[in-house]
Formats: sequence, structure tokens, C-alpha cells
Amino acid sequence: MTTPFPDYLRDADALRAVREARLAATVDLCLAAHPFYARRLGEAGAQAGDIRTLDDLEKLPLTQKSDYMGAPEDFRLRAADAGLPPIETTLWNIAYTTGTTSGRPSPFFNTTHDQYSIMMQARRCSTAEGFRPGDVLANLVPLPPMPTGGFLVVGRSGEALGIPVVSALTGARNPDYPIHRGIDEALDMMAAANPTLFWGIPSFVRRFFRRARERGIDFPRARLALVTGEPVSASLQAELADHLRAFGATDPQVRVRYSCTEMQGGLVQGANGGPLQNMVPDLYVLEVVDPDTGRRVPEGEEGALALTHLHRRGTVMLRYLVGDLIALKMERSAATGTLGEQIVSAPRRTGALFKIKGMLVNPELVFEALNADRSIREFQLVVRKSDPKD
Repeated sequence: MTTPFPDYLRDADALRAVREARLAATVDLCLAAHPFYARRLGEAGAQAGDIRTLDDLEKLPLTQKSDYMGAPEDFRLRAADAGLPPIETTLWNIAYTTGTTSGRPSPFFNTTHDQYSIMMQARRCSTAEGFRPGDVLANLVPLPPMPTGGFLVVGRSGEALGIPVVSALTGARNPDYPIHRGIDEALDMMAAANPTLFWGIPSFVRRFFRRARERGIDFPRARLALVTGEPVSASLQAELADHLRAFGATDPQVRVRYSCTEMQGGLVQGANGGPLQNMVPDLYVLEVVDPDTGRRVPEGEEGALALTHLHRRGTVMLRYLVGDLIALKMERSAATGTLGEQIVSAPRRTGALFKIKGMLVNPELVFEALNADRSIREFQLVVRKSDPKD
């Protein structure tokens, strides 16, 4: 199998040339066959050929999450107008993300072309994280009521690397479809499978490991836990490593991912505590911008994260505001030698800060303190208004 990391990912000029060629083609395709951007860019007087460089991106307006939520079908390229071959326009699957204005989740469409690119992304990311032949992957992501990127990406990663995946299928039970497992059922099944890798939501992976140790269940081949979908404190990472060590891992590894459905993957770590990096800068551009003006902020400073797809054929987004505040730098991965945007300050959700009696509170600091106390099994932070007379 050929390397998943082409040479242009290691050369800044070559990578920029690939990104700009794909950006120009994507914008021109949007003008011709994308309902939302054909309308928006047309209203702005944009024509094919206007956007050719990464710097030209700043000429485009930002896309709000409400734009996508309000009409997700308008973010899908029209196959009839695109003039592309069937492999690029045939619908492969649909993932679901942010809720629409009607309360239903928003569909995110993937064509065959997109699926192949997603699997390539999965191979690059998992290789950088340290997956290897002979691994067995435990999928601890709960079975959702609709296909989500968080659940689908685990199976894709196993397929892309050629390693088996065993799915716990935990989650809310449905009496009409008795396929979900409780945690003890999942533990028994995983003990029989003897996995080396564990992938899931941080709070559940911790609960799963704690319950395994309570029951005296061992995972003698366990060596790596990968967590995503929630904030992960340093103390929680240390606890997960301790659990792996108790199972017998001599060099326990913990990997954190920063991801969203619009990426169909995410930024990954190549070492314990290492920086999170974009392993597919040829598939999307990540900008840090002023959300009011759309202008980029200086590299390394915090701003709103905007995502631009470079090589998609289903749902396509240009300068889409993900909803997080972040700081990024273009850096070289110590694990792979490839270039990509690296996170230099922890992402936080827009609007995550709130006031209590006039004092600005960062809930992440509360989560960090609670996660550090291993006597606390689970917790929920609730903030509600009360009557001043109480």
C-alpha cells in the first residue's frame, strides 16, 4: 500500500500550490452548481476566476451556522449542473450534524468521491496517532439514533487501515429495536475481543475503564485510548493512562482529537500531550478570523474558526464558522514530517463563558477541577437563575 502522505505535504510551496488549485476549482464549481454560494456570490458580483489564492479567501463572506441550519440542502452541489462523472456525484451516505431551525438535525451529504477522501483522511490520522497492523479497535462511541460523523469515523478508520473494529453499541435503549448493550454487556464482549485500542467519548471511556477494574476485567493487550467529542482535561488524560497501565500497558498512550462533522475527521495528536494538527490540509483550509469583519487575525492569536472545503462534491462549505474560538499556526508534525494547521491554544465554544452575579465564569476550569477528583464518578454542571429573595 502506498504512503498516505504525499510528498507535497512536506513542502510549503508545493502544498500551497495544491491548495490554491483546489480552492479555485471549488469556488468555480460552487458558482456553477451550488445553490447557496451561486446565489450569495452572484449577489456579490463574483465570477469564475475571481478566487485563485489563499489570500483571495478573505474576499468571500463568512458562512454562519444558521445559514446551513436553515437550508442544508442548499449546501449540496447539484449533480445535474456540476458536469462531473458519476464517481464524484453518486450519493454514498449522509451524516447528520447541527440541528436545523425546525429542530431536526442537518444532513451532510457525501458522494463516492467524498467517501474515498474521508477514508484517506482516516488512514492519515490514525497512522499519525500510532495505530498499526495487528491492532483490534474497540468502538465505544454510543450507537446514535442517526448516522453521525463521530460514530461513522471509527469504522472508516478500521477499514482504511485494515484492522478489525468491535462496536460496543451502548446508548439509549429502544424497546422496538433491542440492539443496544448495557455497559456490563459491552465489557463482557470487549473482554472476549481483547482489543488494543479504545475509541470513545472521554466521560464514557473513563466510566468503561473504571467499571472494568471494579469487575476485575483485564485487557492485557490494551495500549492506546483515543477520545473525542468533549473537552479533555490533563487530569482526565492522566487517569486514562493510569487505567491502561493497570491493564498491563507498559507505555500507555492517550490521544485526543478535535473534530466536527464538517471536517469528516479532525485534528489529531502524534504523541501523548502533543499538539493537535490537521493531517489533510489538501482537503480543507482552516482560518482564524474576526467573526464581525471576516478578516484573518495574526497567526497564533485567538479568533473564530472558519473552515473551507477544497475537494468535496457533496455538501460544500466556504469560510464556514464552526462555532469555536481557537488559535492556529502552520507547523510541521513531529510524527509524520507533514505540514498542517496546529492548535496552539485550546478550542472553546463560542458563548461558553457566562456570568454568575456579574462574574465571568469559564466552565472548563470547573470541569478540570471535577475531573481531577477521582472520587467523583460522574457530574453535571447546571446553571439556572434563582429568585433574589431565595
